[in-house]
Amino acid sequence: LDIWADSRPALQVGGDFYDYFYRDGRPFTFTVGDISGKGLPAALLMAMTRTVIRAKANDRPTPTPEIVVSRSNEELYDDFTDVNMFATVFVGQYDAARHELLYANAGHSPVIFCPRGGRARLLEADGTPVGILRKSLSENQSLAFRPGDLLVVATDGLSEAHNTKNEMFGYERLLDLTQSLADRPAKAIANAL
Repeated sequence: LDIWADSRPALQVGGDFYDYFYRDGRPFTFTVGDISGKGLPAALLMAMTRTVIRAKANDRPTPTPEIVVSRSNEELYDDFTDVNMFATVFVGQYDAARHELLYANAGHSPVIFCPRGGRARLLEADGTPVGILRKSLSENQSLAFRPGDLLVVATDGLSEAHNTKNEMFGYERLLDLTQSLADRPAKAIANAL
């Protein structure tokens, strides 16, 4: 795997986050999320959410992404509803032996998959964001993930960026750009995006 992560808040602090964990005998696990709102309230909830997800992902035996999202939602639901906020969360696990990505997507977008030599497409969320419903609806999804395939898990800052004419970048342009960058190293793709 060639991996690169970067975070650039819209304000001084923000609610977007990413994390990853890898230990011998366990799959490579990563998460990307976005807390609703901006500024300090979102940043405080982001820190709490990241901590809870990390704890749930490190349970024994190794939990699936669906279980990580479900248990995190159970623990965070009351805190989010108290402040009328929520978090979109993507949790993925890569199994190198099976060349498979197992993931759960709680309302997170954009998540872009571009198979080697193929067309970039959005991986749609199958559940509501964390903190919306008491019970998570996200389920495990699997994706064959071979050498040369590309996965971009971003936050809405990319697709919702505006130019000087106040035109939003949007998903179509983001998909086209991602596809055009697919043969580059991860860091170069992230920097170009």
